[in-house]
Formats: sequence, C-alpha cells, structure tokens
Amino acid sequence: MNNSVDQQIALFGQSGSGKTALLCSFYGAARDSTQSEGQLFELSAKDDRHTKLMKMYLGMKEDSLAPPQNRFESHKTVFSLKQKNIPIKDAAKSDQVNLTWHDYPGEWFEGGAVTDSEKQDKVETFRNLLGSDVALFLVDGQKLHDYANEEERYLSYLFDGFIENLNQIKDAILEGGKQLQQFPRIWVIALSKADLWPDLQVKDFENLLNKKAGNEIIALRSKLLEFIDNDEAFSFGKDFLLLSSAKFTPGHIDISQRKGVDVLLPLACVLPMQRHLWWQELKVLPINLADILLGNEIAQMGFKIVSKVLKNKVSGTNNKAMAALVFAELVRDMVDQPTELLQKAREEAVGRREFLKAITAEFTRKLNQAEADQVLVRDFA
Repeated sequence: MNNSVDQQIALFGQSGSGKTALLCSFYGAARDSTQSEGQLFELSAKDDRHTKLMKMYLGMKEDSLAPPQNRFESHKTVFSLKQKNIPIKDAAKSDQVNLTWHDYPGEWFEGGAVTDSEKQDKVETFRNLLGSDVALFLVDGQKLHDYANEEERYLSYLFDGFIENLNQIKDAILEGGKQLQQFPRIWVIALSKADLWPDLQVKDFENLLNKKAGNEIIALRSKLLEFIDNDEAFSFGKDFLLLSSAKFTPGHIDISQRKGVDVLLPLACVLPMQRHLWWQELKVLPINLADILLGNEIAQMGFKIVSKVLKNKVSGTNNKAMAALVFAELVRDMVDQPTELLQKAREEAVGRREFLKAITAEFTRKLNQAEADQVLVRDFA
C-alpha cells in the first residue's frame, strides 16, 4: 500500500532577491546528488518544470549564467521524493513524499499588480499559498550589503512593502472578514545571497534583524495575525536561516558553494510536524486546528501513539491518513534523538526499505546539523 505525505512551502521575496536561482540550485543539486552512493531518495518534478529548472541550473553550473527573473508570474512546482532502486513490481505501492513549492512574484512586493488580471492572479496566488506549512521570507543579502551601517533603510522598505501588499489583498482573502485556520503558521526569515556574508553566523543575522528592524518584525507579525484564527499556534520572527544558492563572483558561479539549500527539504517536511507536535504539547493547538494540520487520527490520539494502537488505528484509514499518522509518530520519536542514533535509525530503515522512517531520521539529523553549523535557528530546541 502506498503511503504519501504531502507538504507545502511558500517563498516570499522582492524582485532580484534570488528566488529563481534558489529553486534551480535546490532542484539541480538534488538531482546531482541522486547519483551519489548511499543517497536515499531521488527528487523529481513534472516534465515541463523539470526541463526548465534543469536548463537554468546547468546554465549556472556549466556556463555561469544567472537564471532570468520571473516578472509578475506566479509558479507552483510539485516535487516528488521517492526511494531509489525500487523494483518495478513494487513501484506502485512504494512510499513517497510530495513537496509543493509556491513562488510569489517579487514585483508584487514593490509596485504591486497593475492590470486587473495581475490583481486577480495576485489574490489567487496568495489563496494557493494558504495551504503551505512553512513560509520563507527572504532578506536580500546584496541589498543588505549595499546598505551597510544603515541597514534599517532597506529593511524598513522590505517589511513595510509586504505589509502594504497584505493590506491590498486582505478583504479579498478574508471573505466576510472571517479569519482563517488554514494559513502558513511557521515563517522563517532567511538571508538570501549569504555568500556575500562569509563570516556571518545565523545568530548574527537574527541579532541584526532584531536590532535594525525589530519594530518592523513586530508590525508584520501583527499584520499576518489579522489573517488567522488562534494566534498562539503561530511563529514569525523566531526562525532564521542563511541561504546561498551558489557562490557568485564576477563572471563565475560556483554551484558547489551552497549554504542552507540542503536543509530546505527537511525544513518543509519535518519542521512543521515538529512544531505542531510542540504546540499540541503546550496546549495551544485547538483540536479542530489539529484536525486540519495533522489529520483527525493524530489529533484525536493526542500524539500518545504506541505501536500496537498505531497498527489498530490505521487499519481502516485511507493511505494519506495512515501516512500522516506514521509520519507524526516517527517525528515525535526522533525529535530529541542524538546524531548517532538518528544515523543508526536511518541505516536500519534503509536496509528494511522503510522509506518514511529513513527520511524522517535523515531530515531530523540535517535540521540538527544546520543548527550546529550556525545556519539555522529554530523557535524551539
């Protein structure tokens, strides 16, 4: 029986902040690593997006050509993670993880949509983003560098611009003024083009943002909270990430010099479940919201899942419900495990072809490693 876990990530950034290069680097690097010995999974996109992303990635890698910017055009890319080397007879019933990547046009940050069709597309794009589990809010490392010693000028423009965009679409999104339960509840502030800041650690980035744009972070958090019901199960301004799709120098792009890109899959797939479990333990996640975020089966069991109950509970559910239940149990069991035990769990799971368990162990380890490497700050330890 096939178990499918579906996660979504949304990307918000101004024009030129590196969103397209990030997406190409993310996909191309994952495709390259598929050939590596010991690689657990392979990542694929649908045919049209696969070809376009690989064309731009190879342009970066082999010809040092930066990807062209997308102007006033939203994109949705669906990636599938599947275990490698599955026999043909088992392919239809093998487990997989699906990741939907939503890209929000940078021009909508600054000048806004102009034509009626663009305005409609802007609203529809934001509606599509509402199902995302994690949102990345990009701070452009180049612009931050350009405004050295007066970073607050750029940061104020960045945060205020997004607030104004949210004001423009709020009435269209909140029909009848009713707040939403389904909305990105984990917002990670990420520094793109972090290669321009080689000595910067993520804690330094967090401190810089709080010092230079503390009021703006508070204002944007308040604006986002106007969209959602239950403001306790929400995080903005506590998660930070350093991102670099490659090392860019005049006339050359070194695609091997990446930072933070390898943690994007774990961030999208495992972090939301970790956070939702945390919120539930703190009793700030209402049951009806837990139903939406984690599935009825998990919410009703209060996450106190043991193997015997798990087997009995999932026997009559559909595949997606069973996968969500298994995934929640795996994340809960591994969240506090040390690196050596996570590595052991991964190796054992690979040997037994337990794909979800192996992925959970690997992604949990990568999140922990990103924190140890001063690339990621999470809201909880």
